[in-house]
Amino acid sequence: MFKLFEREVLSVNEFSKTQTSINVKDLNVWLNNKHVLKDINIRIPKNKITALIGQSGCGKTTLLNSFNRMNEFIPSHKMTGEVWINDRDIYDKRERVSRLRTQIGMVFQRPNPFPMSIYDNVSFGLKIQGEKNRRMLDDSVQKALKKAALWEEVRDRLFDSALTLSGGQQQRLMIARALALEPSILLLDEPTSALDPLTTLYIEELIVELKKQCTVLVVTHNMQQAARVSDYSAFIHMGELVEYSDSDSLFTMPNKQQTEDYITGRYG
Repeated sequence: MFKLFEREVLSVNEFSKTQTSINVKDLNVWLNNKHVLKDINIRIPKNKITALIGQSGCGKTTLLNSFNRMNEFIPSHKMTGEVWINDRDIYDKRERVSRLRTQIGMVFQRPNPFPMSIYDNVSFGLKIQGEKNRRMLDDSVQKALKKAALWEEVRDRLFDSALTLSGGQQQRLMIARALALEPSILLLDEPTSALDPLTTLYIEELIVELKKQCTVLVVTHNMQQAARVSDYSAFIHMGELVEYSDSDSLFTMPNKQQTEDYITGRYG
């Protein structure tokens, strides 16, 4: 149905042998007394790209936010079940949420640079952690900007305001800010929805490169994008996980009629 980029696709048997980055068991989430996620069970493989697809309001972002406990900012939040990341139950009472969020980077739909320099944006998280060594900060900023494919464009203006960057550059800056903390997981919530087609392609190519360094989860409404960049895709409908498989199979030979109806545009 969609043209797919060349990528490694694992068989069911091979998938079962891969390292797991995130393991979700019987997850239920309520927000504002609404049952948003219902009995979600999913295993996210390490150093792969997994796309979360589905209609607006189906629970994609809520699931993404469950991986760094962002839902807890909502006062009426309630959850049951387990989320294991790197063999740790992240909802265990002994879990330090601040440490968790340094290990799991988050990039939102719209770029949100701080009103400070490019350099200070990238180094912000490191400084919050107490890093004061200027040489260490310089090296980390350069490394993160290179990973985000932004270094060559900003190397001569690191101390200019981040607000002077274009929209696409600001989104890559947000990725650099997350990568500066060297996360093991990167969460992307519709990272290209506000960008033009050429910049979107640039970000997609960057996402594919990033899986060499960390596990990537991306929420997207763009079926073509999910098919192009992801190794695995999970289709969520009204809070339930309908189908989860390698992206080639899901977009060309889905097992569920409901999935086929969605990806072919019969509803959604």
